[in-house]
Amino acid sequence: MTTSATNLETFDFLELLYLLSEQGRSGVLTVLRTDGRFQAWLQDGRVRHLQLGEDEGVPALIRLMQEPIGRFHFDEGVRHPNPRLDAPLDEVTLEALDLLPVTDLPFDGPGRITSPERVQRLRWSLQEQQVLRQIDTQKPIGDLARDPEARRLLLKLIRVGLLVPRRSRTARLVVTVTRQVRDVVLVDEVIFRRWKEDIVRHPQFVAVRNEAGQVFSLPVRVSANLTTQLMIPPELLMRTSLRAGESVLVKPV
Repeated sequence: MTTSATNLETFDFLELLYLLSEQGRSGVLTVLRTDGRFQAWLQDGRVRHLQLGEDEGVPALIRLMQEPIGRFHFDEGVRHPNPRLDAPLDEVTLEALDLLPVTDLPFDGPGRITSPERVQRLRWSLQEQQVLRQIDTQKPIGDLARDPEARRLLLKLIRVGLLVPRRSRTARLVVTVTRQVRDVVLVDEVIFRRWKEDIVRHPQFVAVRNEAGQVFSLPVRVSANLTTQLMIPPELLMRTSLRAGESVLVKPV
């Protein structure tokens, strides 16, 4: 089946190609350009052939990525008669990005890997593995990028959606007094799980910001069915200016 032609000006080409690949599609994605016809053949989501004019494989993809313009359509089920590739899209794309100019980083704070499974399937040098470990330790991307090779790797990961800014989820909770625990506050298990996913470890402390802008760092534990309540024992409540019934902003630290 052939989809109607659409202009690439309204689409990110790589996002389009990844969407087809992640869906396990088979067929050919064609981009009609003034300098020729780019075609990417997929089979069960894997890249089987790339061509733009006389260029085949990665060079063809590089030419398109340097100037991603044209009208595209996808022909379902079409197979190349003599494919030259059989590779995952990540592998082909990262090779192409390695040969494109280095650009500015879109963020410089801590980042997180969106799919450890995809990362584990790829081959990395010892230096690249070290950078990946430093990303996991939440070292700021701007600090890592001081090394030119690390900067290139970071840009590639960002471009293929494997690296995004790490943002701790801030929850608005209502202070509630509890005598179930001592010297520790309780938050709902759902909120706690989201925080753990964001910071890749169990939160030990939370920063609690009250309506006056004061911030208190308090030890935290998880509890079930608290929803929007921040449960605080009396002895901790007395050490702060927090009040029962007050709405506060809470995030892991």
